[in-house]
Amino acid sequence: MNRNEWSLAKEVAVEAATKAGELARERFGGKLAIQHKDDRGDLVTEVDVQADRLIVEDILAVFPSHRIYSEEAGEGGAASDWVWHVDPLDGTNNFALGIPLYGVCISLSYQGQIVLGVIRDSALGLNYVAVKDEGAWQEDVKLEAKPKGPLIKSTISWIQGHGVGKNEHRALELRHHLEHSVKRVLRLWAPSLTWAMLARGDLHGVVLYNSEGEDLYAGLLLAQEAGVKVTDFAGNPVAMLGGSGTGTNAGVSTNSVGGTEMAHAVYLVAAVPEYHAELLAFVQEAIKVE
Repeated sequence: MNRNEWSLAKEVAVEAATKAGELARERFGGKLAIQHKDDRGDLVTEVDVQADRLIVEDILAVFPSHRIYSEEAGEGGAASDWVWHVDPLDGTNNFALGIPLYGVCISLSYQGQIVLGVIRDSALGLNYVAVKDEGAWQEDVKLEAKPKGPLIKSTISWIQGHGVGKNEHRALELRHHLEHSVKRVLRLWAPSLTWAMLARGDLHGVVLYNSEGEDLYAGLLLAQEAGVKVTDFAGNPVAMLGGSGTGTNAGVSTNSVGGTEMAHAVYLVAAVPEYHAELLAFVQEAIKVE
């Protein structure tokens, strides 16, 4: 896949994200058929399913030899080193509650490394695009994360996976410690939009705890291309962003698997280099990383 094909992949992803985002915006605030995915309260609506189908069909129409993992349809396409991940409606719970914080998240990886990320802020009608080694963009504006002021007086964000239970003490203790270490710990329940805020410089950092899924990868590349440093809880580089380290800590791995599956149970600290070490220290103080 040469750079011309990368450009085509970007066009396809942006167009698909835009169409899916407009579908969600047209249905926002209306009557929805809402179902629970599982006993944790995660929701799915008919808009999730329709948007998922739209994006998957658009991608496979142009790249039939690629693998694709989507939030609603699951695994499809051919076995390939090129893998797409799709979350057609990131922030479904917000969407269903009438909270205008929801988006679309599409990424493309090659042999386990993310090379393209597209995020659509559906409510605001904004596209965020990142291509490996080519920068991060909000529409025609190049993003450079440059937050100002001391970390202890700042706002960071917390993202956790669906599998984190309410009684997981390690997560509770870490979040509690962070809330006492900085001014505010924000939780949007729409991870892709959180990463966009970090890439814009609106947040000083993100701590991601045991998260996984299609709403992660595009945001990671967007943040990195905007100048954000991303490591695991031990300070190791992240393999799926091109880091040479394996990124393991306390049994947690950020390795890619076989070039087709991305990381599971990911634990990350993300901030621009000026603040990363201090934020990482807050995390390590709470979880007692040696």
